[in-house]
Amino acid sequence: MIYLMIFVFCFVSALGLGVLAGWTDFRGLTIPNILPALILASFVPAYAVSYFAGAEIFSSLGYHVGAGFFVLLITFILFSLKVIGGGDSKLLSAYALWIGFKALPIYLFYTALIGALLGVAALLLKRWKPFKNPSEGGWIARVQGGENKVPYGIPIAIGALIAFLSLGYPTLETLALFMASGSS
Repeated sequence: MIYLMIFVFCFVSALGLGVLAGWTDFRGLTIPNILPALILASFVPAYAVSYFAGAEIFSSLGYHVGAGFFVLLITFILFSLKVIGGGDSKLLSAYALWIGFKALPIYLFYTALIGALLGVAALLLKRWKPFKNPSEGGWIARVQGGENKVPYGIPIAIGALIAFLSLGYPTLETLALFMASGSS
């Protein structure tokens, strides 16, 4: 039972940190480095307890680490080309570690789709300026002021949630895997 509690704590923490990353990105177009680091760090005990409990929740560790490095490499190139920010790169990569190659296409698809919708919203905000007194320094104020910015932390967190759901992390089946293992 303790293994299950640790897994759930890590899983909920990873999602909560993503919500916080999206919020800070929306408020000031930055994602503090500590958030992707904590998401990455939360994977370690989640993987360990699932392994020790015999609950086959994750793919092999190599697939998860490989997915994280693959996304880090691609996003580093995008960062170098000034397509995305450094915080976006780290956040995408931290969640890729959790997701692994199995649901990586789902994660990237929904992240890109929601990012595109947010980009369209930015264009509309920039053109029509519907908010009279947006929060100074926030995304809406900056876009209405003429900047071409999108808080990608929001679609990254939503894409991760969708991938987590597709992987079955928050399901009764996952609970059953821990319970069947007879973990203490």
